[in-house]
Amino acid sequence: MKVSRLRPPRLSSPEARAEPPASTTAPAPAGRRIPKILLIGLGGFFVAISWQVVIPVLPLHLSKIGYTASEIGTLVSLLSLAMGLVEMQVGRIVGGFGRRPTLLWGLVANAVCMVLLAYARMVATVGSSLAAVGVTRAVLWPPLHATVADTASEETRGQAFGVFWFWTSVAFLTGPAIGGIIAARFGDWAAFYLGGAFSLLALPVVIAVTAPGRPRSGMTVGGAGEVLRDAVFFRLCLVNHLYYSMAGIWMTFLPLYMAMQGLSVEVVGWVLTVQGFTYALVQLPTGRLADRWGPHSLILPGVIGRAVIGLLVPIFNLHSSAAFLVAGGLYGLAGGMIPVTFTTLVSRMVPQHRYTTAMGVYNSSGDLGFFVGPLIGGAAALLGIWAPFFLSIPLGLAAVLIGVGGMAAAERSEAEADALA
Repeated sequence: MKVSRLRPPRLSSPEARAEPPASTTAPAPAGRRIPKILLIGLGGFFVAISWQVVIPVLPLHLSKIGYTASEIGTLVSLLSLAMGLVEMQVGRIVGGFGRRPTLLWGLVANAVCMVLLAYARMVATVGSSLAAVGVTRAVLWPPLHATVADTASEETRGQAFGVFWFWTSVAFLTGPAIGGIIAARFGDWAAFYLGGAFSLLALPVVIAVTAPGRPRSGMTVGGAGEVLRDAVFFRLCLVNHLYYSMAGIWMTFLPLYMAMQGLSVEVVGWVLTVQGFTYALVQLPTGRLADRWGPHSLILPGVIGRAVIGLLVPIFNLHSSAAFLVAGGLYGLAGGMIPVTFTTLVSRMVPQHRYTTAMGVYNSSGDLGFFVGPLIGGAAALLGIWAPFFLSIPLGLAAVLIGVGGMAAAERSEAEADALA
């Protein structure tokens, strides 16, 4: 499939006016040996692990303080709802404050909100704390993705995203195990504090890979509608939304399902660690294959794989640690192809000055999926803790059907563009 490229808008997006498109990093001092993409990858590692250490702890923590599985699904979904709504406007935020200030203040706010979440107990405070964490994290990922896209040519962008997502995936690998061990040894609160500390460790990395300064005054801004008007891009975001709806169900209800089988939070952490290990393994080869074959060819296999694996839990009534470790490993292997392919494809579909806006919309589609997944999963959990996993059938099928149609639409769009050229 050839990918259609969105036509440049008459009014450029906010980040284009906030900073020169090709200059998002301060000039490298003489003698610096560390490639820029590795530094950005380190930043992605700190941003990711700041939440990964909490993932195996949060559902069990909420259960301990009196919330049911259905209530937990609803509460957890608030974080992703907040992320999704704010990410739609990240282009405007970066356009107003600049890439570096947005990232720096987002990291500090994220650390503070993580500590507040550790002590929240009432429904209102838990919900607002989760939403606050979602808001702070929403402004972190799109600017980081845009910075990655700025580091490489279109022909090598898949490899650049492969490196970035590899180091980010190391956080997926180590974070759950670290969080599970810390919570088991010192209490749930310690995992939230650790997450805040990792967020602060990203501050010097952001300073190293972004340019200082604020945008010039008197500039108008654009919005998410500029990229969503393209039908192919819209379909891409819809597939991403459905995919992350499945992932949201898995990440929310798998720990609860395992706990009902008598397994500890430490085992949950190790299962997610194995999942993170296989997830990380495929990042670098996926980046190379995306440059060689095209990122679109790797998306549907990952979607189908995760839909099928999600059904294994209730169908085979998994209950042993070994069975969950195998399932987690397969789930990570299938999903590992997704982040590189989607972010590479997005960066190839839009001009450089719209990277942050497009990445914000793309991330929003995923985080809104993480909102919808736990929400509908919580409703299904009223039937039993096994029920949410069966939602993989309609969600996966819809993603495949829309994805196949999106490929055909992209081919037609490219053919029409070639005919007019």
